[in-house]
Amino acid sequence: MSIVRKLRPARLSAGTLAIATAAAFIAPPVTVAHREPAAAAALDTAIVRMGGQENLARIERVRFEMMTLWQRMTFETRPSDLISTYELHSDLRNYALVAWRNTRRFVSGPQMQEMTDIVQKDVGIRRFPPNANGTASAWAPINVAYIDERKEVFAFAPERLLLAAHTASDLRALSDTTIAGQPHARLSATIDGFPTTIFLRRNDGFLAMARYHAGQPNDFGLAPWGDMETEMWYSRWTKFPVAGSSSIAYPTQWDVRRVGHMYKRLVVLSANFDAEAPADSFAISDSLRTAFASGPSSKPMWELPMDSAKLLEPRLARLGQPGATQAAVKLGKSWLFLEGASVPQRSETDAQWLASADPGSAVAGLLVTAPNTGRGGAAWFVQKSLPVYVTAGAASAMSTTLGNWKRGRSEARVVSKPQWLRIGGDSVWVEPIDLPDYPGALVAYVPSLRWAYSGPAATPLYFDMVVARIRERGWGVDRIGSIRSLVQPIPARTASR
Repeated sequence: MSIVRKLRPARLSAGTLAIATAAAFIAPPVTVAHREPAAAAALDTAIVRMGGQENLARIERVRFEMMTLWQRMTFETRPSDLISTYELHSDLRNYALVAWRNTRRFVSGPQMQEMTDIVQKDVGIRRFPPNANGTASAWAPINVAYIDERKEVFAFAPERLLLAAHTASDLRALSDTTIAGQPHARLSATIDGFPTTIFLRRNDGFLAMARYHAGQPNDFGLAPWGDMETEMWYSRWTKFPVAGSSSIAYPTQWDVRRVGHMYKRLVVLSANFDAEAPADSFAISDSLRTAFASGPSSKPMWELPMDSAKLLEPRLARLGQPGATQAAVKLGKSWLFLEGASVPQRSETDAQWLASADPGSAVAGLLVTAPNTGRGGAAWFVQKSLPVYVTAGAASAMSTTLGNWKRGRSEARVVSKPQWLRIGGDSVWVEPIDLPDYPGALVAYVPSLRWAYSGPAATPLYFDMVVARIRERGWGVDRIGSIRSLVQPIPARTASR
């Protein structure tokens, strides 16, 4: 039985897979007009090691059962990476249709929850977990960031990476390098628009890693890092059957590193390279396409409406949904922004809103109290020659972020010891505080407001630790702010004088 069982266009409903006819699968040719000999030799060996070009080029549809270990990107020195969460998912791909169906199962409270994404070349939808009454949720558009993710996921699937490099007009060999004591060939090629360096082990010829620079400008969590270095490592090679008696070697562990740190680990539990895919597997209705194109899904995640921004009181401002963007505290006639926005464009929008809401006020600068934080919005403050104060725990992350946004890496002012910041004729006291999993945070105290602030104090444990610090110092504080709430009263039994 052939490995390729194509979906017949006649089976697809109108408007469902409009890209199908335009994306007919064409296997890369066996030969190309010109290939640099050194690069071609190393690449051809890697393709043979995987099972040969003919076998790899036949792969049109695949279903992976996978587990993703999401890492918490941290710039600390720890003996092991911090895991954020686990996720099981069924990943069904049709490369010919440029379509992806990803059913995700994750822990939410004591139970597993499931939701499904369908992402085509230019549109994406999601069915969220069932409603509280057990009924199925309706499909709804998802953010354009998932289209960016689909492109990256498909481009760096190992077999597609090697085949794309094989036909790349700019394929060339770079100097060899050594990784963990082993020699590696390095090849340079453009893969689906990504200028990429491919690393192949010299001892066995297998693909080891791909490195490329790319931003994720629409993704809320990744946009702050700007144009970042990304690495995809391939390991735990296993044989899988394909057409007839053939087989391919395929990596079952993919480690993704961003800005030099672990981002996630994907473990392939099983793979079917001749997966069935009913016509409706990737179906997206015309109405959902229209909703995607005309609604907020087509805009970056960080481009949130300003209707939730408000002056909570004359000297405290929330500039977006709690936890989703920055806040500010007013000292004298100047606003000190807190934690920072995802990208410079959002900082500009927030500053304009605040100027309108509080005429005659000015922007004093930015204070980042949370460790391991890279906030792209800080680049706007640097551009405006405004100070950016960061906790020592965020110094490395902010340095990397500012560099990625083409700003001076050393522009951030590191607060490594207790000190007063005098702003607008008023003062704020800032000092380091170590919190579990967040060493090197900051707590800020504004005496004139009887208010203290620490971004991580959003959780009960960290809130209690900040309260304990306030009591230890004897500060006159009635309320505490965090990234979730700017005004949270201190429990009466612990209120300081």
